[in-house]
Amino acid sequence: MASKKHERDRLEALEKKLSASRQRHQPDEQRRANANMMGLAWRLTIEMLAGIGVGGFIGWWMDKVLGTEPIFMLILLVLGMGAGLMNSVRTVTEMRRKQDALDAAQKSSAAEQNEE
Repeated sequence: MASKKHERDRLEALEKKLSASRQRHQPDEQRRANANMMGLAWRLTIEMLAGIGVGGFIGWWMDKVLGTEPIFMLILLVLGMGAGLMNSVRTVTEMRRKQDALDAAQKSSAAEQNEE
């Protein structure tokens, strides 16, 4: 009986040490959130610039080949802006959905731990 109590005490002590170690080695939540937001900002910027750049280049090339100076460049530049905006909205929606799923999983995990 004393042996089982001793083993249980040792396991609890080990569990506390492991928990403390995990806490020290996990990245700070604030730094992680800042990094995620910075990554999102860069991704949205690149998507907007890519849409504008590709649309502008294709329009410029079509104008050069067809000899219609600014018409296709302006049209495709506007379409590129729209495509970049749509991609940005799609990206934000996707990331929001992932964040909501992660939050729900964390709440579920916390609720399960509280029940134990």
